[in-house]
Amino acid sequence: MCNKIKGYLKAFLKLRNFILLICLLSACSNSDELVVVSGDTVVAEVKGVDITVDKLRDEIQFLIMQFRITNKNALSKEEKLLLKVKGLNRVIRNNLLLMEASSSGVFLTRNEYEVALREIESEYKEDSFLEYLKVQNISHELWKIRLKNNLLINKFINGKFKIKTSGNKIEARKYYEAHKDRFKKGRMVRAFHIMVAAEDEAKVVYDAIKSRKKSFSELAKIYSLASEASVGGDLGYFEVDQMPEEFNAISKLKKDQISDVIKTPYGYHVFKVVDIKAPKQLSFLESQDAIYDQFSRDEQSSTFKKWLVKLKNNSNIKIDENVLSKISL
Repeated sequence: MCNKIKGYLKAFLKLRNFILLICLLSACSNSDELVVVSGDTVVAEVKGVDITVDKLRDEIQFLIMQFRITNKNALSKEEKLLLKVKGLNRVIRNNLLLMEASSSGVFLTRNEYEVALREIESEYKEDSFLEYLKVQNISHELWKIRLKNNLLINKFINGKFKIKTSGNKIEARKYYEAHKDRFKKGRMVRAFHIMVAAEDEAKVVYDAIKSRKKSFSELAKIYSLASEASVGGDLGYFEVDQMPEEFNAISKLKKDQISDVIKTPYGYHVFKVVDIKAPKQLSFLESQDAIYDQFSRDEQSSTFKKWLVKLKNNSNIKIDENVLSKISL
């Protein structure tokens, strides 16, 4: 956990405006217990716009969800500070990009937002998405505001830094030969899935599966909260290496085997593997479109990062290191 955030911090501190946080990190790692700071206290200012402690805490909550932190109280002082620095960097970056989008006349249409919202919420059944947000201590309104902002920022970036497809076959061939390991289809499985909200219900479902009175698919249609419940829990084929680490147990299952009950922040899960495909090395022809896409994304990312550094360096950004050091999580 700490190593992941330190990686973000290392890149973050390269920016001229934030060098002082090095001193803050060393000073606070040995500081006394953090004191409570009021939510409306200003921790930073971006082009005259205040960033309050509450705004920063909202962003930190999304980081806690992203890093799958189940007990923030178990984090060290250094890890907590690194979370705050990463969160503040995100808020500052997003504020700058939203300002740039506005000044450039870029806006998000109602249809763009609603299409994205429906697509995300369709992955969950009934109120399971709201339950998930509740577990993560994130309000639905806050999540929707964040979705709108992220969609607008992505629209601005993709418009300003348009991807130009690179079709250099010679360079693509060199890249393929140097990175063949990247162009493999890992071990693939076809699995069925049941997700329920409570541990007691998971035990009932698991016992019903073992009794074989009903098929796994029938039980998925009856009990599962996941979006694929309507098709009997069928997830189709997927690479097991691409699954979240909570589901590592799937990689050990043989054909027609059923997993134990797996607990995650989303609920309680049971999987059944019905088919397995061995790993496969992709040919250059099968890989070249992905290589061209990678070249284009790399070029866009490099151009954007250079532009963002200049934007930050030329913007009036103020950080109150004293307030940042005192914010409790």
